[in-house]
Amino acid sequence: MMKRLTTIGLFAVAAGILSGCGVRGDLDRPPPIFSSPPDEEARQPVASAVEVAAAPARSEDQAYYNGLGGEIPKADPEADIGETGMGEVSPD
Repeated sequence: MMKRLTTIGLFAVAAGILSGCGVRGDLDRPPPIFSSPPDEEARQPVASAVEVAAAPARSEDQAYYNGLGGEIPKADPEADIGETGMGEVSPD
């Protein structure tokens, strides 16, 4: 039993020590092992704005359907929900 606990302890210590392998400074990635590192131009971030696809325009009376071919209707996620006719709700 003691031998098993010692073995497990050694593996836990080794895993803790080896988990930091390859980490340099402020978490810079190490260079690739099997290929050449990317050139400086490839490392520069892209400064162009990202275009986000807008939802297609629909009329207010058109229903919103999910991606299953329109078989299961869902509530329109952009429509306002009118809760004025609900009145007061009490536990009585």
